[in-house]
Amino acid sequence: MLKINSRGRRLLVVLASTLALVLAQTPAFAVATQADRDRVQWRAMSDGRWEVRNAAAVALNDQRDPDAVTKFLRTGLNAAINRAAAFERANIAEINYWLRISPADSAVHLGCERALRATHDEKDEFVRTGLAIARELDESGQHQHDEEVAQQAQADRDFVAAIAAADPESHVGQAAKAAIIGGEDADIADFFKYYWAAGARLDDEAYRLAISDLDLKGTAALARARQAALDAEAAEAAASGEAAEKLHAETVAAWRAVAASATGTSVNWAAERDRAAAQAQRWAAVAEYAAGATTEQDWAAVITRAGTNAAAWQDAVRWAEQQSAAWARLAEDEAGDR
Repeated sequence: MLKINSRGRRLLVVLASTLALVLAQTPAFAVATQADRDRVQWRAMSDGRWEVRNAAAVALNDQRDPDAVTKFLRTGLNAAINRAAAFERANIAEINYWLRISPADSAVHLGCERALRATHDEKDEFVRTGLAIARELDESGQHQHDEEVAQQAQADRDFVAAIAAADPESHVGQAAKAAIIGGEDADIADFFKYYWAAGARLDDEAYRLAISDLDLKGTAALARARQAALDAEAAEAAASGEAAEKLHAETVAAWRAVAASATGTSVNWAAERDRAAAQAQRWAAVAEYAAGATTEQDWAAVITRAGTNAAAWQDAVRWAEQQSAAWARLAEDEAGDR
């Protein structure tokens, strides 16, 4: 029968407490590790949904329940994600309603068009406060319907076209492409004034959602593989003779699958690290270009935004690298114990 040494047993406890987002096999809650708290801290600071950030912050700061962090990882996180999805659906329905009934040249209509292409949090903010402000503008007649737009320099058009070509799948790239296809001075001006930054926020949100899903799927896959290995080990222990020998091979394969699961998740985190690094490089290039630009755009604001975005993407690189390395260590330790 396959034996698990003491180091391997301790590792499995760590895996269960730090990486498995599944229901416990017993009613008792495992003590939250620092790795648990780090993951919840990331959710509280960086998740793209305010519902998840709030729930994570509550769990971290709960002084009465010592199991708050563990409970959040097991059930609270998924509950918060489901709440966010419900709010998103409700907000989209509300925005679409006002879009349908508002005049095409109204502040409400413009606000709704932009909100539908905004982040989760921005949609919620528009429904809570922005919609009322837009209605007041329309009722008071303060909304400026026809804003005069200056002629856009050819260098600016070329720059927008280069952005569209450099990263066509990103939200920024798609916004740049739309501006080029539109072709009017207003289209180019609107890209610089609004849609570039809006696309950047959407790219940031999309990345956060992607690594959130990676975290959930990776930990769930590891938990399933681990449970399958424990079941195989139990079946082997209950058998004897030739049956036990056959089941031993299945047990060994099952534990190897645990290590393979961790390795796969490590590879996926490395891919997300590289994706974040590419974004950081793009924004650094934008800052460099803006520093030497001489057209009439607000290049000082572009430099500031590009620097902020590049730094944020570098933070994402570091987090993904840490996660990739942690999963790789788990895979190595697991393989070494078998």
